[in-house]
Amino acid sequence: MTDDTFRWVIAAAVAISALCIFIMAAVALMVYRVVAKVQSRVDDVATRVEPIIATVRRLTDESAPRVSEMTRDAQVIVANAKDVSVVARDQAHRFAEVGRDIADRAKAQVARVDAAVDQTVDQVHYAGDHVKAAMLKPVREASGVLAGVKAAVSSFAQGKRGTTMDHITQDEEMFI
Repeated sequence: MTDDTFRWVIAAAVAISALCIFIMAAVALMVYRVVAKVQSRVDDVATRVEPIIATVRRLTDESAPRVSEMTRDAQVIVANAKDVSVVARDQAHRFAEVGRDIADRAKAQVARVDAAVDQTVDQVHYAGDHVKAAMLKPVREASGVLAGVKAAVSSFAQGKRGTTMDHITQDEEMFI
């Protein structure tokens, strides 16, 4: 390679290097402008957000004791609710036991009353049958006596006529 060619190659390399440096400077300048714009926007947002952050911080500081107190109160309420639930469950079980006991006793009493009513009805039937028998026996006896008296009067009224076979047959037919 000749000196002239070497010089041209070196000159071209220096020119390319200079061009690259110039492009990098332009890109750096654009990045600087973008960063400056972003920084101005961030500063603007920061100035707007700082009062909000301060307010949130103040509210948090003011609310922290209240939240702690409410948390403690909630824990107490939960514990009380649990105790009430346990007592209510126990009372419900006791009430159910009492209800079953009452139902069992009521069933036993109903069975007793039913047996007593059945026995009373049987005794009333028995007594009614005996009263009926006791009342009808004298009536039958009186009816038999009246039938005998009637037969005697009838026989006496007919006189001494003997009973004929026709009359006996007629009486038997009437009987049948």
